[in-house]
Amino acid sequence: MGGSNVWQEQRNFVKSLHEQGILDSHFDEILDLPRESPQFVIDLVSTFCSDAENAIAALIRYLNEPDINYSRIIDQVHQIRGASSCIGGHRMALACRELRYACEDKDKDRCLAACGKTRDEYQILKEKFNIILQAYFSSALRKDFLSLGEMRSNIQ
Repeated sequence: MGGSNVWQEQRNFVKSLHEQGILDSHFDEILDLPRESPQFVIDLVSTFCSDAENAIAALIRYLNEPDINYSRIIDQVHQIRGASSCIGGHRMALACRELRYACEDKDKDRCLAACGKTRDEYQILKEKFNIILQAYFSSALRKDFLSLGEMRSNIQ
């Protein structure tokens, strides 16, 4: 009963993130993966966050170079946008799109502003993912604990 309540609370939280435009249905597909394997979801989100942080740091470096290579930035933005879209980071993907448009126009000021927006949307997404992962981790531990209890009672 308690586990079911945790999952429902998590679904309600995710629904509110949909309503705010932070997440989209792609993240629902990830959550619909078998509950027996929460570690996969944890690993997937952790990898996304690590890759996104590295990519955003690279974007900032590229935008601060004296001679900006907009093609290289567009390639990097394309990767970040693809990753954020695949994991369901809707607002982050939109921010990446704006950054791409600014790069296509070779407008450094707009690029810097859009990069800041992308970074901000990533921070929001990361914060929300951390909340969701805590529920996943808590649920996985609770399940492992209950399984251990069942094993002990079967042994006795």
